[in-house]
Amino acid sequence: MVHLVREQNRKLPVLAAGGIVDGRGLAAALSLGADGAVLGTRLWASQEALGPSSYKDAIASATSCDDVIRTCVFDTI
Repeated sequence: MVHLVREQNRKLPVLAAGGIVDGRGLAAALSLGADGAVLGTRLWASQEALGPSSYKDAIASATSCDDVIRTCVFDTI
């Protein structure tokens, strides 16, 4: 995406998203040319995030994504 935006001489910021969970992921995204990164689920599980502890515990204890159910619940809380 970065190459496509740059080739078209567009002055749009490119943000990496999905699977970035630590500083190494952010560094990788920036080294590939992204202007920044979006962290969603990782921050949702933090103590500072508003929401039920049961949701946060479920996210933090998940070991696989094989039984993921797509929903808008985290976008509307």
